[in-house]
Amino acid sequence: MKLALKMPSLGRVFKKTKTGVSVYLTDKVFRVLELGADRKPIFEPVELVFEHETDEEKSKVITNVIDKHKLRGKEVVTCLTADEGMLKFQKFPIAMAKKDLMEAIDWYIKSETQQIKEETIYDYYFLEKEPDDKYIRVVITIARKNSVDKLKENLKRFGLTPKIIDYEIVDIINYGLMNKLPLPFSILYIDYYEAVLTYYSKGAISYNKIEFNYKRFKEDMDTTLLDTFLIEVRNLLVINEISNVYLAGPIIADEETLENIMMNLPVLGILDLENVPPAFFIPYVLSVRGLEE
Repeated sequence: MKLALKMPSLGRVFKKTKTGVSVYLTDKVFRVLELGADRKPIFEPVELVFEHETDEEKSKVITNVIDKHKLRGKEVVTCLTADEGMLKFQKFPIAMAKKDLMEAIDWYIKSETQQIKEETIYDYYFLEKEPDDKYIRVVITIARKNSVDKLKENLKRFGLTPKIIDYEIVDIINYGLMNKLPLPFSILYIDYYEAVLTYYSKGAISYNKIEFNYKRFKEDMDTTLLDTFLIEVRNLLVINEISNVYLAGPIIADEETLENIMMNLPVLGILDLENVPPAFFIPYVLSVRGLEE
């Protein structure tokens, strides 16, 4: 099954329209952000972090937020998390005939989706060619259909319609492209319950999900959690031959932990957001995308 909703387009040239509403929704985190054409929030961004609440309790507080900001009935931009999909990067000879190229892409997608053993939704798109390119670069996004259906159904419960369903990894990459980070770049995004190390270059894309419960670390101040995380990140940097990283996510608002990370990792820069709290890194990219559609 091919994806019916729109998937992300890397390197998009952004235009201005009215507002962009984004919703980031998982079992543990809810974030909503609405940006105006000036890329400033229409209202104070809202974040809810859940731990022991029942589904009914979660629904009640989310509904209150939706109603308070009059979002019911609106179209929103949302995304699947890193572990709810996958991204593949393929290169094909630039001299390849169009028919052969399309057949090669279809064959590759079939070979990947057959391994999943579930009904899938996919899309692919071509990265912009450069004069010296010898290859056509193709980005393929694949997700389980039940993950997409679940996200759509959860949004529908709150009176929201997904205009675009994005993928978290591509959102991270799109931030780098939007802000013209020098290629190649690597971004370590640290959220409350997980982290993702994403690498992007002209010839390769890679990403690794890293288990790190930042929320638990802050509650217990168990330094072994952070130490183990830093060791794993350093190992990934060595394995993937990454010399430095940018940091993003809610963790950069925590000065003490941020200082510790910067002392132990080759941090090139901090991806702070103007006018928006760092926890809204992903929703910000989603909202900017929503301004263009």
